[in-house]
Amino acid sequence: MVMSKRPRKGGKNGCSCSMPGVWRAAAYNEGAAVIFHSPKACGHVTHDMDLSMHYRALARQQFQPNLYTAPLISSNLEEQHSIFGGTDQLRACIEYVAQTYKPLYILIANSCVAGVIGDDTEAVASQVERELGLPILVVASHGFLDGDYYSGFYYASKALAERFIVPMDTEKHTVTLLGDHGGPDGADAREMKQLLRFFGLQVRRKFPVYANLADIKQIASSELCILLGGTRQSFPKLRQLAGDLNRQVGVPFFDSDYPVGLAGTRIWLTKLGAFLQKEVEAAAAIKDQEKRLDDHITFYRQKMKNKRCVLCIGRPLSYFQPDWILELFSLTETGPEGIILLDGLTGGQSDEMQQEVAAVTKAPVYRQQEGNDLLAAADLILTTHEMADWSKRQVFLPLLPPVGVTGIINVMHKMVRLAERYGTRGGIMYV
Repeated sequence: MVMSKRPRKGGKNGCSCSMPGVWRAAAYNEGAAVIFHSPKACGHVTHDMDLSMHYRALARQQFQPNLYTAPLISSNLEEQHSIFGGTDQLRACIEYVAQTYKPLYILIANSCVAGVIGDDTEAVASQVERELGLPILVVASHGFLDGDYYSGFYYASKALAERFIVPMDTEKHTVTLLGDHGGPDGADAREMKQLLRFFGLQVRRKFPVYANLADIKQIASSELCILLGGTRQSFPKLRQLAGDLNRQVGVPFFDSDYPVGLAGTRIWLTKLGAFLQKEVEAAAAIKDQEKRLDDHITFYRQKMKNKRCVLCIGRPLSYFQPDWILELFSLTETGPEGIILLDGLTGGQSDEMQQEVAAVTKAPVYRQQEGNDLLAAADLILTTHEMADWSKRQVFLPLLPPVGVTGIINVMHKMVRLAERYGTRGGIMYV
């Protein structure tokens, strides 16, 4: 049995599993294959997550039928492997994947079980790689043990970069988007491309997702990397990845918070203009975005006039920043009537969120039990969690905030559609 003496890593920030993050990093990379060194159930969990994303893409008319999907295979660890080790099982799995799918490379994610057993996955992968002549990459995290979703995504990206990206000549005016939100043709990617055009920049590639091996090898030719991700959990990992690429192959990156909402977009464009020494272009871009929003604001204000809106927050501050949605309330002049902190937040998380909210709005804040009457009278509820009362009209807020002015306009549009439903019809719309 090949045993690992890997050091224990600390600093775990989330409570999710790293394995779906590894899968997500390579799931749509043509030529990739992903192995979970895990019990079969781990693969089913990731499959269910991916199936949910598939249904969302269908509902939003963003489904791409010919998109490559990497095979996901579990080494199928069982009870006896916890005693005798699972390295032989892993070796057989790698050989099966190589023979069956003929991938250009294999990415291996370790489970908690593999970490507890102490299987030396790297040694097995290195030996089989020499025998097969096929790149086999092992991600340095183990399920829930020493990482979370974002750690898995980061370490998978780092493994791909270290193996395949080498320095090369720069291709002027080209950008690589780091991270993912909504796919290569999703609303956020389209908005980011539109903003970058003001500066004469063209998005050529995304990394690590939606990139074949040839694309990955060309990352170092990019003139600039731009981060595409938006929570306090994900953004530091993307920033770390951008720094790694800068040190490894010299590609600079624009280090700024996400362009969320009108205020965030103004700041982002101003900083990008200063970074590129294109302040005139930045000013023109800001003016254009303000006009785009103004063209919609009057209409939405009229439609939402006298509508009683309530904001319900059940995610902690690390997973939900309220600034952009409160800015939207201000722009549409719809209140809110009140902000309700749901019972899913701990006492400390509620206090932290209340302080954050109080810094940007004077709307009253209630705990869940105190806000029942407010909910009953509301015409529209914007919420991070679905309400049990389906007679209420609910706009379900995303974990990742939408990019730019287009993101605000899309949320406004859903608010109006829901608020104007016939009679007393309730229901929910997802942003």
